[in-house]
Amino acid sequence: MSSQDRSSHRLPTVSASQALHSLDARGARTVPTGIAQLDRLLAPPSLPGHVVAGGYMRGKVTDVFGPPGAGKTAFGVQAAVNALRAGRHVVWIDAACAPLVPQRLLHAFSASRDASLPHGGAAAAAPHDEAPREQVRSRFHHMAAPTLAHVLALFMHPPAAFPPQHASLVVIDSLSTLIDNAYPRNVEGKNRNDQTRWAAGRRSTVINELMSTFTKFAALHDIALLLTCQTTTRIRGAARALLVPAISGSEWENGVSTRLVLFRDWIRQGKAKDPADLDRLRKARFAGLVKVNGVALADEGGVGSVASFAIEDSGICDMSVTADDIAASIVVPMQTRPPKRSFAEVDEDADEEPTSDEVYGWGIEDDEVAAEGLLIDDASVSGPRDAAQLEPIGRSNKMTRPSTL
Repeated sequence: MSSQDRSSHRLPTVSASQALHSLDARGARTVPTGIAQLDRLLAPPSLPGHVVAGGYMRGKVTDVFGPPGAGKTAFGVQAAVNALRAGRHVVWIDAACAPLVPQRLLHAFSASRDASLPHGGAAAAAPHDEAPREQVRSRFHHMAAPTLAHVLALFMHPPAAFPPQHASLVVIDSLSTLIDNAYPRNVEGKNRNDQTRWAAGRRSTVINELMSTFTKFAALHDIALLLTCQTTTRIRGAARALLVPAISGSEWENGVSTRLVLFRDWIRQGKAKDPADLDRLRKARFAGLVKVNGVALADEGGVGSVASFAIEDSGICDMSVTADDIAASIVVPMQTRPPKRSFAEVDEDADEEPTSDEVYGWGIEDDEVAAEGLLIDDASVSGPRDAAQLEPIGRSNKMTRPSTL
């Protein structure tokens, strides 16, 4: 075998200078969130004396969930603005059918740019404002995904132009909406059939396959993949209900590197005496860390560290909230179910429990309906019949009528 053939089987070698050059060309390893306190909490571990910027880690999947109005879309818009300001490309996959996202992003980009200029600089930069806007439009790629099939096709069979070159962030807004529309979570008992049972099992399979595709995509293209989803209620114990992410599963949990929960009902109402301070606290929102860099910080329903923020015209900004402004958490004691009685402990002489007719007054309502003449006797309607076909005297059928509460 010649030396040329032997060299073709060797692994390609890269010099140290080329490796450093390619590392610098990739840009920052994180995409800032826009909240300094949250960036510090999300910073990966580093050597002593080396400060590593925090944010959404590139090459990883970040899940942001919360109730409606908590600021999930604003989080994605702010991350996109920060990536665009760094000269990178951003892909926004709109699963929430929100056509105003490009306008919101341009407004936040312009407002943050004007805020960073010195006093009077915004007026001087106004004539040249169209140039940055055109650059933003050329580097911001907005895609609509009306169904889950569109997302699956985009990531499993991507076109040649996806993702665009020099992209550092991909945002999928309200992914849980597409999954719930394609595979409903709960189906009425009357409507359950073989097809709905198959869809329930298929939901878990699709979610696991989707997360596997997401993790490979983020690692292969060195892109921060940011997902936003809604919440759902999960019952734990006799008197405990938790708000959990609407998307869950073993493969999904393993694929999510960082998870944040957004909420805003943590401020003690009526605490502030100054109207301006009270108005400021009403704008407060909170981002809780549930999982960071693959490490869970809290059990189900809990959070680790919490960072406060507010949503302004210029985007997301830091907000200082003291411990006195936070409402004390209410701990609901767990009510244990009493053990079932054995057959020997059942008292046969005990009074019987009231029936539903006695509790809700349904028997009284029947008497009132009968007084109104709405109970029709079968014997009077059916006419003469054979004695063998006659039903017992006194049995009647009640006509249905709309009831009011």
